[in-house]
Amino acid sequence: YPVEMLEFLRLMQMTTEDTRGKPLKDFDYSRTISAANEASVLTSVVEAVTRQLNKYPNSEEEDAALIKDKAMFRLLSYNQRMAIRHRRNEKRLLKRTIAALENQIRKQGLDDPDLLTRAEGSTLGQLLPGDERKYGLKQKTALEDRLDKMGLPVDIK
Repeated sequence: YPVEMLEFLRLMQMTTEDTRGKPLKDFDYSRTISAANEASVLTSVVEAVTRQLNKYPNSEEEDAALIKDKAMFRLLSYNQRMAIRHRRNEKRLLKRTIAALENQIRKQGLDDPDLLTRAEGSTLGQLLPGDERKYGLKQKTALEDRLDKMGLPVDIK
């Protein structure tokens, strides 16, 4: 899933508990806003992918069984056979996307509603488990955030 989609969804999932009256333009949507916001974002993607998967008239297993029945499968035209293979592969990709997102939710501790906090007006973002290694990010300090917003270099060496 593209980073731009996550940034858009982070904005769309903002609540008054996240902003605490601060303007939306003050937040950095390239970073996790809060644990609760990120959980909402990832869950919305899982729900959208699941809805798309449920639109298919039959399951991946039914397509696989059809492909496995060589005698029946050969009776279909070349285009029909390729369409069935393509449809089965689409379903596989959607299922893998769901599994990867659910794994990310679990690894980052976003599956426990008691641990999900909101930004409460902080525009610094929140570093979740695995973000530092995955994205090369570190938790921003208030000073780094102010320097960044003023367009000044953050790393002064």
